[in-house]
Amino acid sequence: MTSTEIDIFEFSQRGEEVPHAPAYRVRIDGEVFRIDTPTPKGELLLGKVGKRPCAFELIEEFVHGKNEVVEPEEEVDLRKRGLKGFITAHKEIVTIFINGDPYKIERGNRTVAEILAKVGQTPEGYVLLEEKDGQPPMPLPPDRPVKIHGCEVFHTQPQSGGSS
Repeated sequence: MTSTEIDIFEFSQRGEEVPHAPAYRVRIDGEVFRIDTPTPKGELLLGKVGKRPCAFELIEEFVHGKNEVVEPEEEVDLRKRGLKGFITAHKEIVTIFINGDPYKIERGNRTVAEILAKVGQTPEGYVLLEEKDGQPPMPLPPDRPVKIHGCEVFHTQPQSGGSS
């Protein structure tokens, strides 16, 4: 039987070099995926498990126990000796988007004032709106914490009733 897919985990377990192949079977968070290139980018691999680089990092797992973080734009060599597969982990410092631009922030509960400060604004002068699930942006109450997981999309608008 000739297989066009090479399972990189099996080769790493045997300590063998991974041969060239049209496709590779790769484990990410325990799930097996078919990858059609020997050098996929980190973002593509994260996408296979439905995760985005603004909230998660991708980590290469090796048989000798040394793990390495893969950047989203970095190419991974699936034929690297000893590579078992990949795991993902929640980033502590995630990326959110405010008015279309990316900003780094610590994940967890954040105040509206902390988020507005990223763009040099305050709750006194601006309303923070959050866009969720394709719904129109909704204003967030300035006195309640905002749960940040990463990848959230926010917009700001001047407070109404003030002079503009």
